[in-house]
Amino acid sequence: MPDSRPSGPLEPDVDARLVARCQAGDARAWEALVRRHERLVFAVGRSWRLSDEDLADVFQEVFAALVRGLPRLREARTLVRWLSSTTDRIARTTALRRRREQALTAPEAAAAEHDSSDAEPVGADLDRLERQALVRLALAHLSERCQRLLGALYYEDPAPSYAELAGRLGVPIGSLGPTRARCMERLRAGLERLEPSPGITADDSRTSPDSARARAIPRPGRRVGADRDGRTENSP
Repeated sequence: MPDSRPSGPLEPDVDARLVARCQAGDARAWEALVRRHERLVFAVGRSWRLSDEDLADVFQEVFAALVRGLPRLREARTLVRWLSSTTDRIARTTALRRRREQALTAPEAAAAEHDSSDAEPVGADLDRLERQALVRLALAHLSERCQRLLGALYYEDPAPSYAELAGRLGVPIGSLGPTRARCMERLRAGLERLEPSPGITADDSRTSPDSARARAIPRPGRRVGADRDGRTENSP
């Protein structure tokens, strides 16, 4: 399968090129587009505490809706926002349907789950998840050194010391501060270029996917869980 990341500097039009190839019938471009955004879809879906089976169905329905929406896509950089809101709507509908079914078969258990005071809120923090997805895309286009440096500082728990990190990267310890600042500035610039604008209309995602297209959507080869707590991508 092709790598959807460009080899040079950040190119915010990667999605636009992939979309154009998808509209021309390029199956490999579609696979790359799905891989590029599948983690966001899983993160939003899992926030509704869906089973793996329901989550896979939501995944299929979201990307089937995207297939239908591609011909009317006005701005490819809106995909992150569109995918998060569409996944949230479909996952919420699925979760509510499951709860109604549980209430009919085991009303006491369903009521206990609903009344649990220490349960975490159900539903996605869409702004946070959208931001995380954009950070991942921007980070993937930085140099390898920047990816390793920022990844170690903001995703490893506990974060390595500067001495350890300097040894790992093979650079003087005094260069880490300035390098970190430059990498962060490049990351911020990349995020600004990736900020979405209005694209697919809301109505494009409201009809149910037909079975033929749903079967054509590739199921992911691996499960991608929601981002872990703590050092999240939107707070480097």
